[in-house]
Amino acid sequence: MNVDTNILPIINLENISQILLANIPQDDLLGQLIILKGQFILVEREGKESKYKFLSPEAVEKAFTSKTAASGWLSSNTIWWGKNPEGEAIIQFYSPQKYQIQIIEQEPEVMTVPMPAFLFAGCGSKYYLWAVKGKVFKPDAQLYKPPLPNVWDDSSICFGGNSLSMCSAASIGQVWDLFWKSPFNKDLSQGKSKTHPDNICNQLIKLHESKAKSYPSSDLVPVHSWKITTPEDIINHLLS
Repeated sequence: MNVDTNILPIINLENISQILLANIPQDDLLGQLIILKGQFILVEREGKESKYKFLSPEAVEKAFTSKTAASGWLSSNTIWWGKNPEGEAIIQFYSPQKYQIQIIEQEPEVMTVPMPAFLFAGCGSKYYLWAVKGKVFKPDAQLYKPPLPNVWDDSSICFGGNSLSMCSAASIGQVWDLFWKSPFNKDLSQGKSKTHPDNICNQLIKLHESKAKSYPSSDLVPVHSWKITTPEDIINHLLS
């Protein structure tokens, strides 16, 4: 029977902690932090006396954070910024407007079409897109599938072979521009339109040829996810 001599012994952190605490000279013990639900108590020793101070979670977080977190300058489209283990997370809102779209192997290949308002979100190296009705951002608005190909059912964007920057306040605008400047294809074109459920590209052609001024909101398809149906859900379930 072979014995692997490279396997490290299991360390019992509880025993080590108890040994260290038992051997700490009392003069070196300056204080202790008692953790309660939503509250902290700091016990400090001054000579032979002890002083007690209530601390908020925010105060404790500030005391243990050595670096200042700053987002940098935010664009006028940015409505939310946060940070999680994957990096920066950002949500932007774009009001209804016309975009120039290029779809390869499609006639006409380049079209100018009106689009509904969009919520564009990035987190780490992934980016997402939703459509919303109206011209003004509302945190409780219903989310709809973007009437475009190349967006998955979970609203994540397929950028093909394009290399993406990690999401940040400085880079998300560049990724937004890249999304519109890159050619689309007909992939993931199903289920994005009530009138053209088999291929959203046919709806885009119709809007281009009729020189429509706005995207018909009645044609938008609600998202199917039960976890993410409003902008609030994006933060709670996707970017947190």
